[in-house]
Amino acid sequence: MYFSTLGAAHMTAAVAGLLLGLIVFADPKGTPVHRLLGVAFALAMLTVNITALGLYRLTGSFGAFHVLALLSLLALARGLWPLVRRRTGWLNLHYRYMAISYGGLVAAALAETLTRLPAARGLLNTPSRIIAMGVAIAVLVFVGLRLILPRFERQSLQAALAHMQANKT
Repeated sequence: MYFSTLGAAHMTAAVAGLLLGLIVFADPKGTPVHRLLGVAFALAMLTVNITALGLYRLTGSFGAFHVLALLSLLALARGLWPLVRRRTGWLNLHYRYMAISYGGLVAAALAETLTRLPAARGLLNTPSRIIAMGVAIAVLVFVGLRLILPRFERQSLQAALAHMQANKT
């Protein structure tokens, strides 16, 4: 198996992001713990995507996964920017784009896991097939997010607003 310090940093940040993101989405919103874990998640995602931009083992050049890393950075920025501005609708934007950021990480983890399965090695034997599979998984995850996110979003945002209102006094 191939090893690099950059790849190890990428994988470590990805695993941390998966765990932190799961906790952030499962726990109540607007609490000090949510904020702390949210910052840790954002830093993990920043690390995942910056290191991804330096990994070229699959194709030897800039490719589809690098584009997905840039899109993930954009989603992360779009999720964090509303926190800075706090304009009307900021909470909805923050929730949606952070969910998109986490969804991208889940899609990448699924794609990476599938490429490591012995049963998939015969089918995923070229960079173009691996890239096609990764993009297909990303599309499926985002279609799934689009279908289920509104249900969770309403519940989470109502709880977050109630928590923020209770702490204003």
